[in-house]
Amino acid sequence: MKKNDMTTFLVYVLMLGLAVLVGLAWVRPLLVDYGAHLALPGVVIVILTMVASIILNASILELGHLLGAKTGKYRVRSFVILGFGFKIKNGQKKVGFHSFGGLAGETRIAPMDAEKSRLTGYIGFPLLFLLVEVVLCAVMIGLGNAFVKGANADKSMAWLSVVGVTDLGIAGMLILYNYFPARLDEPTDGYLMVATSRNINKIAYNHLLLKEEAEALGQPAPKDIIYDEVTDFTYVLNLQIYYKEIENKNKKAALMILDKAIATEKGLSKGLINQAKCLKLATLLEDFGNPEGKRTYEELDDSTKTHISAMSDMASVRCYILISAFIENAEGECNYAIEKAGKALKGELDFAKETERRLAEEDVENVRKMHPGWTVSELPWKEIEGEDENKEESKDNKDEE
Repeated sequence: MKKNDMTTFLVYVLMLGLAVLVGLAWVRPLLVDYGAHLALPGVVIVILTMVASIILNASILELGHLLGAKTGKYRVRSFVILGFGFKIKNGQKKVGFHSFGGLAGETRIAPMDAEKSRLTGYIGFPLLFLLVEVVLCAVMIGLGNAFVKGANADKSMAWLSVVGVTDLGIAGMLILYNYFPARLDEPTDGYLMVATSRNINKIAYNHLLLKEEAEALGQPAPKDIIYDEVTDFTYVLNLQIYYKEIENKNKKAALMILDKAIATEKGLSKGLINQAKCLKLATLLEDFGNPEGKRTYEELDDSTKTHISAMSDMASVRCYILISAFIENAEGECNYAIEKAGKALKGELDFAKETERRLAEEDVENVRKMHPGWTVSELPWKEIEGEDENKEESKDNKDEE
C-alpha cells in the first residue's frame, strides 16, 4: 500500500468517525426528544437533508474552485459536480455526464501565465464558502433550540436543528477530506496549500498543469524543466526527467539531476536526499568496472546506509543487490534483497515503475554473469510470470491429450 493510499484510508476512517459521532451524539437525541412532533418522520428528514447537503456541498466546493480559478488567472479545463458538468476536449466544450477524480467533483485548470497565475483563490474560496455554510448551520441550530425551548415552545420546529446538525456533519466531512494536508486519491486543496507554500513550488505546479493540459488535448508537451531549487515537490518533477534520461541511456545527465538534490541542504526531506543518493549509487554500480561506484559507496553517511538497509524503495533494493554482489561478495544478502523487490516495486511512483522493473531485471542478470557459480533467486514478479507460463503450458498439454 502506497503512503497516500494509507493516508486516504485514514481520512475515510476519520470521516466515518465524524459521521457516527454527529449521528449518535447530536442527531439521535434530537429525534428521540422531538421526533413525534415533526411533520415528517425524523429518519426521512435526515435522509432528505443528507442528499440535499451532499449536492449543496459539492456545488459549493466546485463553484469556489471555479471562481478562484478565474480570479487567479487560470483556464478552466473541466468543471464537474457529482458527475455532471463540462470538459473541454479537442478545443470543444462538452456538457453532460463525465467521470471525475475528486470526492464529489473536479475543477481542472491550467495557468494563463506559469510565473504569475496564483492558486490562492482556487484554494481559499471553497473554504470560505464552506465556513459561511457552517455559520448558517449554527444559526439554524440556534433557532431550532430557541423555538423548542422558548416560552411559547413549538417542538415541530425542531426540524431546523435536525437539518442544521445533519448539514453541518456533511460539511465537516467534506472540509476534513478536502483540507487534510496530504495528497489523497487526488491532489486536494489541503495538499496544494502545503505543497505550494513556497514560490518555486507554485511555479513548478503551474508548469505541471500545463503538461497535463497538453497531454489531455493531445498537444506536444512543453519542454522539460529541471529545477535547480529542489524541494519535496520539485524533486518529484526532476525525478521524472531523471527516469527519462535513464531510458535514453544518458546517465551523465541523469546523475546531474540527482546531484542537485544531494547538494540541497535546506528545503528537501532527508528521506528524499537518501533516495537520490541511492539512485546515484545504483546507477554507478551498474557499471561495475567504474571505480567511482565503489568510492561513492565508501563515502556514504550512516543515514543513507540505514535507508539502503530498510529497502523501502526500488533504489535501495537495487543498491543492496549490487553492493552484495559486486562489493561485499555476499550471495545470501543478494538473494535477500531480491526477495524484497516485489513489495518495493508496488510502492513506486507510477512514472518510475516500468523503468525500475527493467533496471532490477538487468541488475539481476548482471549478477548472474558476474557470479556464474551463485544460485541467484528470481525476482518476485518473474516467479509469478513463470508460474503463469507453467499453468498455461499444463493447460495446453491437457487440451492436446
